[in-house]
Amino acid sequence: MSIEGRLAEPSAAAKPHASAAMQILGYGALVPLVAMAMIIFFTYPAPGSEGVLRAEVAYGAALLSFLGGIRWGIAVSAGGQQLLFRPLAIATLPIPFAWIVLFMDVRMAIAALMVGFLLLLFAERLDDESPTPGWYRALQLPFTIMVELGLGVSLVATLIG
Repeated sequence: MSIEGRLAEPSAAAKPHASAAMQILGYGALVPLVAMAMIIFFTYPAPGSEGVLRAEVAYGAALLSFLGGIRWGIAVSAGGQQLLFRPLAIATLPIPFAWIVLFMDVRMAIAALMVGFLLLLFAERLDDESPTPGWYRALQLPFTIMVELGLGVSLVATLIG
């Protein structure tokens, strides 16, 4: 399958359905990130906006680590006695990556988080043997797009502000 085909959303017929609870909680987790991005967009470089940027970076780092944890749990539950290094490594890497981001300049940190979320998406979509369920994959692309937009708005605001 081509890379474009792997990155695309599943077809409507094959698209697994995520429960309403998964959708509400999954997208609800984006509310603080999007709210902080809007605050930055409309207030940067006002006093206090640097603190909101730091909070957004910390929240983005927590989200990235959480997604790695989800992937770890899926790999462990699907692996049985035959746990493979690659799925576990992909699941583990977001945690130290996100931790390092916390010590970067905020603009660099936002850009690094954007790269981290994209890498996690690509790792998932390009892994033919991924044990992640279809509902997770169906939520991951729009979730990642929303994260990228939120972080991107903040990055642009800091670059032009």
